[in-house]
Order: sequence, then C-alpha cells, then structure tokens
Amino acid sequence: MRLCSLLLTGLLVPTLALAAENPKVAALAKEGHWLASGWAAHAPMLGKAAPKLDLDGWLNGEVSPAAMRGKIVVVDFWATWCGPCRASVPHNNVLAKKYADRGVVLFGACGSGRGEEKMAEVTKATGLAYPTARVAKASTSAWNVQWWPTYAVIDRSGTLRAIGLKPDYVEQVIEALLVEQPWK
Repeated sequence: MRLCSLLLTGLLVPTLALAAENPKVAALAKEGHWLASGWAAHAPMLGKAAPKLDLDGWLNGEVSPAAMRGKIVVVDFWATWCGPCRASVPHNNVLAKKYADRGVVLFGACGSGRGEEKMAEVTKATGLAYPTARVAKASTSAWNVQWWPTYAVIDRSGTLRAIGLKPDYVEQVIEALLVEQPWK
C-alpha cells in the first residue's frame, strides 16, 4: 500500500485571487463546533495553512495533491467503530456528489488508533462512496482530532477555515465558502 503524504500548504494555488474573507465562515466554524473545550484547541488553527496529512490504503479512489489544487477540501476524520461516523455516510455521499462540479472535494481519513483494519468492511457495509484512506496517528495529533467524526474544511488557497464541525454544519460552511470563493 502506498503512503500518500499530503501537505496542503502550497498545493492549492497560492496565487489564486480570492474575494475578501466571508465573516459568515468564521461564525459558522464557531457556532457549528462540537464542544467548547475542543474550540480552544481548534480556534488557533483557523486562518492558517492546513497541517500535513499522511494517508494510505485508499478505497474508492485516491485524492492526490493535484486533485485538491484550487478546490475547497472537506476532510472527514472518522473511525470504524463510531456510530455517528457511520450515520454520516449517506449525507457525506450526497455532499460529495452535489458539490463536485463546484470545485469541492470530500474525502475520509479513517483512524483513531483502533479498528482501522476494518475500514474496507465498514466502507462496504455503510455504502461509503467517496474516497477514504487510513490516516496516520501523527496527522490526527497535528489536526487536534479529539473525537469522531471531526470535519475540517480547507479553502481554495489551502487555509484551514473550520475544524471540529458538527455534521449538519459542513454544508453551511461549504455554501459560505462558495460565496466567498466561487468556482470558475
């Protein structure tokens, strides 16, 4: 299995001319965050380059750095044993298809330190149709993943704009970013 190390900084067309940041994205990132205690760890990450993400063992296709260039990227940190993660799969499938033609890429990053060996089985059982891969423990630490699912949204320039979102806020953040950073 191939290890894919995605350093999102610099991959996403740093010269891309973007409109002024939409304050709605920042408000949604805070409002839609799972926990006040987690917000303290995530808030300082926002507005900065997304951390490195080490992934391997892709299923349903691989998301390469080139495929993310200039796109809005949604990372779903999930675990095979996590009920809310499994329950989110149908909605994630819809989001991945709905926004693909608007320059949005959604993929899964499976890893909690246990159960990753069941990723293929759970992917099949839940009907997970978007790309997903195992994520290295160092990456979940760098991203301050404290619970599953944890959603992160990166803008077209590679800047982390939201992390720790509740599943029902992901689409709202995507929509706000599309206003700020429309697709060609």
